[in-house]
Amino acid sequence: MVQKYFNQLNYTLGNEDTSVDVELVKRLGAKSIFSVAGCGSRSFPLLESADSIDLVDISQYQLSLCRLREAMYRHLTFNEFLLFFDYPPFHGQDNSFERNRIFRSLELESRDRDFFRNLFVEINWGSLLYQGKWERTFQTMAVALRGILGKNYNKIFNFYNIEEQREYFDHEFNKVRWNALLFLLGNKSVFNALLYKGDFIEKNVEESHFEYYQSSFERLFQNNLARNSFFAHLCFFGKITHSDGNPVEATEENFLKVKEKILSGPRPEYHQGNLVEILASDLLKNKFDFIGLSDVPSYFKGELEHTFLQTIKGSLMDGGVIVLRNYLRIPNSDKTGFEDVTHLFSDLYPQEKVGVYRFQILKKI
Repeated sequence: MVQKYFNQLNYTLGNEDTSVDVELVKRLGAKSIFSVAGCGSRSFPLLESADSIDLVDISQYQLSLCRLREAMYRHLTFNEFLLFFDYPPFHGQDNSFERNRIFRSLELESRDRDFFRNLFVEINWGSLLYQGKWERTFQTMAVALRGILGKNYNKIFNFYNIEEQREYFDHEFNKVRWNALLFLLGNKSVFNALLYKGDFIEKNVEESHFEYYQSSFERLFQNNLARNSFFAHLCFFGKITHSDGNPVEATEENFLKVKEKILSGPRPEYHQGNLVEILASDLLKNKFDFIGLSDVPSYFKGELEHTFLQTIKGSLMDGGVIVLRNYLRIPNSDKTGFEDVTHLFSDLYPQEKVGVYRFQILKKI
């Protein structure tokens, strides 16, 4: 049976707008970062103002993709980085020859080189950007969205002024069809069937799934231009269609600052395994002043859900913070020794360009 290499990757573009975290790191003056790796797009941008980063993931393939991104920061120009991933303005053209050339120029461990060479051969040297299971799920949903909303489905991307977009969304956007779409697609059974294979989060927020997604998109479109949200692009088109929608890793300022830190600072450290067990290690005691756990704790249950903050607290410096992106579930955890400082950064959350997460920032005291 032929190995489907792309099926090993859960995320390739990423499911979070990490520009919020970049700003958090700046405001906090954080220098030593621990981050859930994802595909690297949610973690490396934090080096814009920090000095060092440790990345963790349970998947060896996600860590391989992070090491590929690290090599790209080391060896590529900003435009080569964009071209390799087919980020606008290099989308909509055949970049396969240049992608092959760039890949051969990168310094990679043999296991990573072999994995990605096989993957690229399988996809004819196409872009990795939309090959993750999560990204392909939303490409499928984008087809359904266009079918349900009809010919004017993309009009919300025509606005450059948030007041004009709000006016359109409130009074002209087809809310009947939109709500039908959210009801049909925004539920546990659909996500389980398409992506989670039975491991979808056990919701504990009071809203129904439909109400949760309805309020999330309402907040997204009331506070952000759709054209500036990579997530909105993915939902409506299945891909990013112009540079306004590029995430923070695909902005020149962030790329160049991260590149400088990677070239001049300590090498990123990679950890494969259970993040709670890794953060409980004596080797990491008092090492970090910023720990980004993504939405991972939303999947915790039982004793783990209650105790994880106490278990990992030793790896955090006094005054350091843990950032949670709660998704459908607010972890019922023991917060002894922490102060909830979420409210101090309330101006940032409406700017987040995915919209489905509820931030929680806990400071060690």
